[in-house]
Amino acid sequence: MSSPAHPRLYARGASERSCSDGAMLRVLVYAPSQARASWIEAELEDKSVIVQIGFSVDHIVSALVEDPPPRPQILIADFDDINPAEVLHLHLLREQGWFGRIIALGNVPPALRSSLAIEHVLVAPFVRDALRDVITNTGFVMKTTKLPVL
Repeated sequence: MSSPAHPRLYARGASERSCSDGAMLRVLVYAPSQARASWIEAELEDKSVIVQIGFSVDHIVSALVEDPPPRPQILIADFDDINPAEVLHLHLLREQGWFGRIIALGNVPPALRSSLAIEHVLVAPFVRDALRDVITNTGFVMKTTKLPVL
């Protein structure tokens, strides 16, 4: 396995990948289910993204709000495998100033979609190129930075 990008995250495809304007697009993935993780990995085998894999919701939150820039601009999370306590913990992302995009997999109630500002929800059955199309059409390559909390 390649060297970790963060003590709790492993980067995949971190070779010279960039978007059309030369900026690196970073994607953080949380998918405990091996089947969904494999589907995501196949979808993101693209030269325009760097994929980091998170192994717990706590580590995802830590990586997105506490680590120094550059931070991932997109979070892809499998909400079918996240328990209610983890969902509450995910809200720290927005409370602590991470304003990146969230792409959800699975069934996400409208209230949760609104409270986390989830931009896209993909539901099963997951078809080929669905996630790739969402990532490609986001047009989001800005760096995210931690905002000071007063």
